[in-house]
Amino acid sequence: MEDCIAYITSRGAKTLAERLEDRFTGSGVSRVQWIAMYYVDRCPSITQKQLAERMNSKESTVVRLLDRMEKENMVRRVCCQDDRRVRYLEMTPEGRKLYEKLSQRAEQFKDDAIRGIGEEKLEVFKEVLNQMLANTEEG
Repeated sequence: MEDCIAYITSRGAKTLAERLEDRFTGSGVSRVQWIAMYYVDRCPSITQKQLAERMNSKESTVVRLLDRMEKENMVRRVCCQDDRRVRYLEMTPEGRKLYEKLSQRAEQFKDDAIRGIGEEKLEVFKEVLNQMLANTEEG
């Protein structure tokens, strides 16, 4: 198993996710909530459906996540004037403050994780992983 690419990447992803979650301890925000905030920040006028796609999650899962985040005053849903069924997402001022604080922790986590790895090796790693994903996509 230690030589199995699927096992190595799965274990690595799980470990990195857990360690990033640890960096957010005490903030009241989970890693998944921070990821949602990241996309809301980066993608103006993002919809719930688009967020689910970006997060590679089921729409129903993201709706429950947003329900909690809205209740905790991190994000709000805004109805589209042209189509009331469409709901755009935006961060509240409180959510923005949390996001900025946690973005610093996430950036420090990234710096810690890639310490000692040259830019060239990181690019090769990303290229190889992306090629493996492309090779295994359902066609």
